[in-house]
Amino acid sequence: MLKIRKEQNDELSKVALKRFEDDMVIHIKKYFPKYYEIMGEPTVRKVIRYSIERAETYGLTTERDVCLYINLVFLLGSNFDTDVQFPWAAATLKDEMIKGSVIRIDKLYEIAMDYLGRVNGDNNIYLALALRKIREVPFGEFSYAVSEDVVRKVISQLKNVWPEKCQYLGNSILHQLVQHGIKSARRYNITGEKGLVLYIGLMFMLGSGFDNDPQFPWATAVLRNEVLTEQSAKVERLHTEAMAFLNKWLT
Repeated sequence: MLKIRKEQNDELSKVALKRFEDDMVIHIKKYFPKYYEIMGEPTVRKVIRYSIERAETYGLTTERDVCLYINLVFLLGSNFDTDVQFPWAAATLKDEMIKGSVIRIDKLYEIAMDYLGRVNGDNNIYLALALRKIREVPFGEFSYAVSEDVVRKVISQLKNVWPEKCQYLGNSILHQLVQHGIKSARRYNITGEKGLVLYIGLMFMLGSGFDNDPQFPWATAVLRNEVLTEQSAKVERLHTEAMAFLNKWLT
């Protein structure tokens, strides 16, 4: 079985890596057509390269293993391996008792498919409902002021939008997600109630590392935009971009 280690600098390995990348582009276009349509091939290629690098850190270097890892990246987010929402991912990838990459990725994939089946529902019915409920979140009613009640308000919104996922995660992980989100958002000068509801909501829907995920360049661009110095301007732009992205999924 061909390995695709990037540190091998001979021309044959470079050709093999490029061929694998091309094969994965075709794979994504076939099995994840909506992702391909919305992101476009250049972004899909960036995600594939990013995934290859992350997979290699866990000893996943065969084409089969990396292909499965890439599937999970598109389903869970490019940083799913460190996402507080998926503690089972890091635990499986780092479990020293699991011998062999095939067993490791197969176990991870099995857990992930069980998770997706429970939270997305048959034919993704729960996910579809969640995407539509996002439009009903009263975003305009939240304040830019710092709120002592923000944790309760955020969790209430998450449970209303996607109760099946919240039930699977449980209150402990939901609270961890919110606390992680508050800390992460602070790096972008987002501290008010309105911004935190949006920022943590995006973590919940796209993955807790959405701000550094090649799948969502629009989010990274807004959050790192040095022109948007005011919190309100940054949050409003992020909300606009997020809704535009959502509309593409619902079209």
